[in-house]
Amino acid sequence: MNKNNSKTIIKTITNHVMEAIKSGSLGKWVKPWQSFGFPRNAKTYKPYGLLNSLWLTGSLEKFGFKYPVWATELQWKKLGYHLKEGESAKTEVLYPCRVQVPNIPKKKNTVEDSEEEQEGAEIEYKSYSVYKAHPVLNIAQMNVPKSEYDTFIRMTIQNAPDRVDQFVQSIKHKMEEVGVDQASYVITSDTIRMPKKEYFKSETGYWATYLHELGHWTGAWHRLHRDFSKGKGNYAFEELVAELCSAIFAGEFGFSGELQHREYIGSWLSILENDPKAIVKAGFLAMEAADYLKDEARRGVI
Repeated sequence: MNKNNSKTIIKTITNHVMEAIKSGSLGKWVKPWQSFGFPRNAKTYKPYGLLNSLWLTGSLEKFGFKYPVWATELQWKKLGYHLKEGESAKTEVLYPCRVQVPNIPKKKNTVEDSEEEQEGAEIEYKSYSVYKAHPVLNIAQMNVPKSEYDTFIRMTIQNAPDRVDQFVQSIKHKMEEVGVDQASYVITSDTIRMPKKEYFKSETGYWATYLHELGHWTGAWHRLHRDFSKGKGNYAFEELVAELCSAIFAGEFGFSGELQHREYIGSWLSILENDPKAIVKAGFLAMEAADYLKDEARRGVI
């Protein structure tokens, strides 16, 4: 397996996201997360980031695995398990790392009428963020007894509006109920404006929209300070971040929703097509927003 397959993985993930956007629905996209949640690492029990979650979910379906539990072979060994006979790594996860590349200056010309050369400048290094791919193995490929599966697997609560309601209400924020069919986050007043539930086709549609607007709410300058400046490209990217944030919670709470602000679909596709790392950045910011909301919800119930 090629361990430096990160560019191919990112491109494939981008194509999957674009297909979901073109379909106008995140239902099929988040469906695999609705039974057992996000892919998790068996050793750390932490969920993978959005980028790896999308990739591992595709691998889950591609290779016919049921449970989204993964780890490297070394991590499985540390847990006391080993590969089943005939099994091998079929997929990878991406790990970010920093690399330093020397920026070697050109040699300076000799000083006129002198045999001595000018002293060369010190070599400077530029630091870059890159991704490396590392093989991982699914729990089904290891000799984990079925009786021990409960240690690694957890079921999500299906279609649980009460649970989402409790989560949202735990986050201290301003919300105004409005008599229009367009939800929004108002930056100047730091307020989420939500239509009444009866304006939505379903209760899960209401919560998907609310979580989208809470995604915007996290980007305020005194929170995560994302770019809300005017400009179609900037605003469309922020909408993509908020929509990915909503999708994360849809998977965790066990529901799906339609895409919000469909008028930005063309802009989203343009961003993903023109910037190879756009999905990396949007996915990181969406996960950051989701984590921020979880922290706020935990503080709210203390």
